[in-house]
Amino acid sequence: MSQQFQAGPRVKLTEPERIAVLIEEYRALYQLLLFRLRAIDQRVPAAGGMLGIVLGSVPALPPETQLLFLAGIPSCLAWIVATTLGHARSKEDHLRRIDEIERLVNRIAGEELLVFQSQHPNRKASTAGRTGTAAMFAVGASCLTALAACIVLFHSRVLVDPQLAIAYDAYVGGTAAYLVHAVAALRRYRYQRPPAPPAPPFAAFRTD
Repeated sequence: MSQQFQAGPRVKLTEPERIAVLIEEYRALYQLLLFRLRAIDQRVPAAGGMLGIVLGSVPALPPETQLLFLAGIPSCLAWIVATTLGHARSKEDHLRRIDEIERLVNRIAGEELLVFQSQHPNRKASTAGRTGTAAMFAVGASCLTALAACIVLFHSRVLVDPQLAIAYDAYVGGTAAYLVHAVAALRRYRYQRPPAPPAPPFAAFRTD
């Protein structure tokens, strides 16, 4: 038996329904925003902890173990900065979308109902907000300081082949360049709303 299905006409939402949908997205975005804030805040002590490990723990280790730690620390620092950048960009996306929703709701309602983000005096002063930008700079500064400490410890406490020392300097230098690039990338980042998906076709289709 075959059945014929015909897509029905699109139903246009009423203004109260549109506002209700936007408010649900608004609430979900604020929950995500709180998650991003907590995640960014956790990266600052993590970067400081890595600096403490380099300055306090590595010098007390045997030379062979120092080499292993100093080889792995730059990659850990790059991961901390990369995840901080990701959370900060996502926070910027959430803030800009919250701004859009407030303006949409106000326009539909015909009065100023939601104003916190859309009328905030510093809403576009810094990417990811003041806390996001400050945390990114703090994490970057701590990680760069830890990299500098790695170089000093590597050359002063670890007896290695000169060619290995040159390779380590290049490794740390490349990591440092990435950290600087990541911090600068946040300043250049801008929220871009994805294009709307194409409307589904309203042609009939058959199933058997």
